[in-house]
Amino acid sequence: MCPAIKNSLILALLLLVFSVIPVSVASATEIVLDTGHHHLGDDFKEKLNPVDPEGLIYTANFTLDPSVDIESAELILTGRSIVPGPTDEFSDKVYLNEIEIGSLNDYVPAETPDSVAVNISIPVHPSLFNPGNNSLKISAGSDANDSNYDDFEFYDLSFHLTETEPVTLEPPLKVAWTYELPWELGYEIPPEVTLAAGGVLYFAREDFGKTIIIAVDAETGVLLWSKEWDGEQGISLGYNDGVLFAVHSSNIDALDAKTGKLLWSKKYLSVSWGTPVIFGNTLFISTPDDRYMAAVDAENGALKWEYEFNRTDFETEGSSYYRLSGPVVNGNIVVFRYYASHSTYTEPIAIPEDPELEPELEKPIVKEGLIALNAHTGKATWEYVYPGEVLYFEPFLYRDLVYTTLGERDIIALSVESGEEVWKTNNGKWSNVVEAINGKLFVDFSSPGILQAETGEILNEYPGSKVSFSSSVISDKFVYSTDRNNIHVFNSSTGELIWSSSKIKGYDVSKPVLHKGKLYLISSEGTLYAFEHGEEGMFFTKGLESSALYYFPQIAIAEMLILLVILLIKVKNRALIFGSWLIALTGVIFLSLKALEPYIVGFVFGLMSAFVFLFMFIIFLIGIAFLRYGIRKGKQS
Repeated sequence: MCPAIKNSLILALLLLVFSVIPVSVASATEIVLDTGHHHLGDDFKEKLNPVDPEGLIYTANFTLDPSVDIESAELILTGRSIVPGPTDEFSDKVYLNEIEIGSLNDYVPAETPDSVAVNISIPVHPSLFNPGNNSLKISAGSDANDSNYDDFEFYDLSFHLTETEPVTLEPPLKVAWTYELPWELGYEIPPEVTLAAGGVLYFAREDFGKTIIIAVDAETGVLLWSKEWDGEQGISLGYNDGVLFAVHSSNIDALDAKTGKLLWSKKYLSVSWGTPVIFGNTLFISTPDDRYMAAVDAENGALKWEYEFNRTDFETEGSSYYRLSGPVVNGNIVVFRYYASHSTYTEPIAIPEDPELEPELEKPIVKEGLIALNAHTGKATWEYVYPGEVLYFEPFLYRDLVYTTLGERDIIALSVESGEEVWKTNNGKWSNVVEAINGKLFVDFSSPGILQAETGEILNEYPGSKVSFSSSVISDKFVYSTDRNNIHVFNSSTGELIWSSSKIKGYDVSKPVLHKGKLYLISSEGTLYAFEHGEEGMFFTKGLESSALYYFPQIAIAEMLILLVILLIKVKNRALIFGSWLIALTGVIFLSLKALEPYIVGFVFGLMSAFVFLFMFIIFLIGIAFLRYGIRKGKQS
């Protein structure tokens, strides 16, 4: 064979191989997998391109830059002759790294003609992508007998990615700016930043007969807009693609995230809905104190489906109470935790004055567990009933597993698709999953630890460490934790303390939020702080000037002692000096209490406060006695 013909055959063979197994490298925002036309199925179909089937399964491999941090993703393709969903038969499923991300049928409108091309967009959970090598698989669905397959065409296959801006906020930290929130917090627990998205910080709160949302620019701390409702209503927020969703009472308001302008408003049942979760173009909401779950179209507020949870094993007589957690969603499945109790008495029972005659009330029947619904139809797919007593923690979703905590201090991992137990880990301590990064679960034991997400193996524990994952924000490199009125930064791999801030004014601060290269928290004084990389001043730092007052007592008392020694050396009438000094000392102690008041509220009020003021009064009386004796002694001399 001549060299030219041989080289041509090798080139043709290589082209054939790469046309069957496409390989792409990820760009920053788009991964183009395949622009060609493909026909999956088992039969000749003249209207499709190509007319002959290529098989039952299509596979595409691609490489993702490990540094890409995905916030949201969609699989985009155009399809033709796909059986419209929902359908149990001919379900054309799509898998990313062997984990199902959806069925093509669910994205084809009912009664779509066979010859009409449909643009399909399937939202993909970010945790399903691997850093490095990934594979996408599309399969042709079959009938109940596996004897006939759906024949369909697809082309222009790609992933569209929205990347999270990488944040590596190296310590030390300094205050970039502060903003005074318009709430009289007093000594209550400081609120957290409700939501940080799109370069804006949002705060939602019920306060003094009103419900309010405040939007502050995350870079500058400038107020962008605010919105109020009359009446104190529970309020929670969600965000998607420039739209802010405010859920209050039985209403959902869609607002322009930058301006607060109302886009649409809907009312759903006469129940109070809770925290919204947005996946793709669907808003999932649940009732914290009732038994409903719903899916709402994020573009126009149309109700897609509504699910009502009922325990069929409860008696018909009596009363039942339900409570649902917020949902977790992977695109196909919606999972939520439920609490249901049933009491056989229906009317309030009068309690007699004599305690010995109190009736023995029947203990309510309590059921707790997890329910999984089909995200497209709202139909239940599986239920996991908790055995015995449980601890109330929200379910946590990562890749193809959902995690929850049992009363025996077990962390249990269930398959999202089937609800079957995959692994269980017990370390005899309180535990709940706080975050998942790069295949690791950050779990808040009494000594925080890290588990391997797939197996539950304990990788690290931090006995004796100050780190608390539940009051932290976690990155791949650092754990930023708050403790009373300090920020602590730990190494996320070792738990080693790297840096701590000076005192922040207030006896407590909120859990921090990390967004756009800054760390945000709120103090019990009602001040929002934005921290960035940089050195603090020794005593006075922008936004923390008043924190220097924390050190006033130590400095003032030290100076008073030095002054007393000097005066006793230079002045012979020591009774006069000592009396004057004690009276001045009571003033210093009083000013010290005022300086410490924002930091240690428990010290300023209560029994300790009474003891300190009694002690001050005694010192004052002793000072007067010495002063009078010194004056009398001075006159005699």
